[in-house]
Amino acid sequence: MLIENKFSKYLIYAIGEIVLVVVGILMALAINEWKNEQRIDSEEKTTLYKLIKDLESDNERYLSNVEFYTKLDDFLQRTKDIIYKESLSDDEIKEAMYFPGAIHKDLNPRKTTYNEMLNSGRIYNLSNDILVDKIIEYYQFLDESTYESKEQRKEFRALFYGPDFTDFWFWKAEENPFPYAKVFFADNDSPAYRKLKQSAGWSLIINDDLLKNNNELIIMNGELIELINTDLENK
Repeated sequence: MLIENKFSKYLIYAIGEIVLVVVGILMALAINEWKNEQRIDSEEKTTLYKLIKDLESDNERYLSNVEFYTKLDDFLQRTKDIIYKESLSDDEIKEAMYFPGAIHKDLNPRKTTYNEMLNSGRIYNLSNDILVDKIIEYYQFLDESTYESKEQRKEFRALFYGPDFTDFWFWKAEENPFPYAKVFFADNDSPAYRKLKQSAGWSLIINDDLLKNNNELIIMNGELIELINTDLENK
């Protein structure tokens, strides 16, 4: 009977020890998991704050581009109207002779944080799936916009600086180019003048496209910043 009592006590003690060990292990695992979640959450916040800085920098550039294209649009329209006239006054020639054509302002986006997220795969570990989709959508649209702008610029320059347009350029290096410009604008049916008309019309179309594209980027950029800020506030 005494032996049985001792065995029972030892058995209870052993079970108690095992329970304590198991509880200790489970608590350690829970604490470790909690710490890991805290670390991941902290890293996610840091990454999103960095992404906001990149987006804010891009937004400033888009706003600057919109201001530039808006002012350029007025000049291109006024110059096009002059170029399409049958005859030009001296003052109109002096304005049209410096026609610059379409001007493409580089977007030059700050993609450091996004590229880090993409290359490391961390973008897919973000806790907000909607945010992941919006980030990818924004940068895909930005990449497409950058590519299309570069291709459009190459096509326009092939026309504007092409061999058929040399009559418009050769006199620009002269110390007093106006007499040469007057001769050029007097013959509005020459091949080079027809190219000038074509360039003037195309420049307006390109400028309108660039203006519209930058305005779209401003909207998408602002919506993404707002979404990120909302996500950070909820963490």
